[in-house]
Amino acid sequence: MLLCNRTFCGEVVTVAGTYSSHEHFVPVGEDDDHEAVTDYSYIPYSIRPAPLMIEEPKGLNAEVRTHLRKAYDLFWTDLASCANRLRIVVEYLLDQLGVPREAVKGNRKSVRLDLAERASLLAVARPGHEKTLTALRYVGNAGSHEAKGEFEDIMDCFDLLEDVLKELIDRRSEKLEEKADRIIASKGRPKPRTGEADGN
Repeated sequence: MLLCNRTFCGEVVTVAGTYSSHEHFVPVGEDDDHEAVTDYSYIPYSIRPAPLMIEEPKGLNAEVRTHLRKAYDLFWTDLASCANRLRIVVEYLLDQLGVPREAVKGNRKSVRLDLAERASLLAVARPGHEKTLTALRYVGNAGSHEAKGEFEDIMDCFDLLEDVLKELIDRRSEKLEEKADRIIASKGRPKPRTGEADGN
């Protein structure tokens, strides 16, 4: 059992796992004396509730957030399942962004779109995220269909997901560009007060 020591938190977390120990000797004093020291390595297999892996935008809806929190849990127990859950997060993220799950195709029947097709639709309205979504989809597919998940790949996917959430939900780059445009428009000068002339 672990207890968070952050002020105003104190959350209790359960951790299960294994450990190994390694004993070695370190010099003590100036008489060639040595002292035995034991180092421990801990490998967690489960952490509940799991720590947040990324910063979550405030505008993220409940469905996306729920699946993201499940991905945090699965990270410690099953990397392949975590990869699959990250793929599900992308599906629900596209839902939040209004990307349809179905479309009418040539025979005028409504057909279900796969994740690649949905990502392509998003690329028309919000370009610039195709590589990130493709990477998340590939890792998710490997977890879903091949029961494979690599630690480094999953960590990279969390980084990629954090960035794409900030862009698509918080619109970080757009907001920064708006700030730059405002400063450029004013030539870096403060807004004039009421009654003051705005000189060039």
